[in-house]
Amino acid sequence: MSNTAILLGPLHEAEMVRMLVGPRRREFTIHKKLLCASSDFFRCSLDAVESAPNSPEDELPAASTTHHDKILWLSEECPEMMELFVLWIYQKNSFRALLDHMVSTVAVQLRPANKAKVQASRQALHWSLVRLHLFAADIRLPVLQDMAMDAIQDFYLRCDWDVSERLVRYLYQERSREESVRLRKWTVAMLAWTLSNEGCDPLAYNELFADFPELRADCAKHMDRTADSKTDVRMKNPQLRLPRNKLKNEERHFGFRQCSFHSHRSSVGERRCPHDLEQASVLSP
Repeated sequence: MSNTAILLGPLHEAEMVRMLVGPRRREFTIHKKLLCASSDFFRCSLDAVESAPNSPEDELPAASTTHHDKILWLSEECPEMMELFVLWIYQKNSFRALLDHMVSTVAVQLRPANKAKVQASRQALHWSLVRLHLFAADIRLPVLQDMAMDAIQDFYLRCDWDVSERLVRYLYQERSREESVRLRKWTVAMLAWTLSNEGCDPLAYNELFADFPELRADCAKHMDRTADSKTDVRMKNPQLRLPRNKLKNEERHFGFRQCSFHSHRSSVGERRCPHDLEQASVLSP
């Protein structure tokens, strides 16, 4: 997408919201009805903007305020992440397939001629997916939160990535436990799997465990649960998301249930993923 304002959907006199994202105020223009229907966060935020004595309009050039569109400024969010969110707003039914295509596009074999470009594209998509998951958790959008989590797992599997120290620090230092709990759980499982397979130098993570006692406690809890389930942490790959929750005995030793890292994990048990049921309902004639 371009770096200019993004306008999606026909106007036809519908009420629009100009959403300014990040410190540089990247502009996205979105139908207000769709935005408010997606989450109470936007409805309440727009109500607050309308009633506040000072609003983002006060700081914009006069030429930018000559219409009646509502303006919402999300100063701490990432424009690249917001591109994915806006795509979801307008293309919910095909969004999962679009994410899968994005992951497939960057999960190509690295060659000398394309290495730098592909690595940059991977980093950009990775962090956009991470931030999308956290943003969705923050504004109480579980379906999008879980869809982003699935894409992150697929991304790591196809690109054969291990979790980085940067990601761990970001989750445990810069994000609250409430919004990052599902992603932290997956990251801990990845750390345990990688370290048990000697995929990295364990000394490199000692500083992380020292800096974040919560991380150390989460890892200990994960190892205890793995032992209780009589599975081998070296074999159970957190990148591998099996397409169901009711697993055969041999399956549970190698991968994770479909909803292991979803927002509804504690309630769904071995039943079908609620998001799959919702999607089937939407697509049925």
